[in-house]
Amino acid sequence: MNKNKDEIQKEKKKSNKAMIFYILAALLLLYMGMSAITSYQSFAVYCENYSLDMMDQWFLGFQTILAATVPCLVYAAMLYGIGLLLEKQ
Repeated sequence: MNKNKDEIQKEKKKSNKAMIFYILAALLLLYMGMSAITSYQSFAVYCENYSLDMMDQWFLGFQTILAATVPCLVYAAMLYGIGLLLEKQ
């Protein structure tokens, strides 16, 4: 009987640890969205200040947004993967 309770408690601890990583991954995705928006706004202000057409400078804007979002996406995927590993362990 105690063995079943111990196993249940271990499963709950594993799922709690995995849930923490899932939550952190979701928070990073939210931060990624905010970073993309602020990067776009900064790029728009840059173009406006220097009287540049945004379509002429599209690659710079693309680089700026990618530089802000890709690391967050990678870290979120890693955290999600760690959560999956903890859950299946």
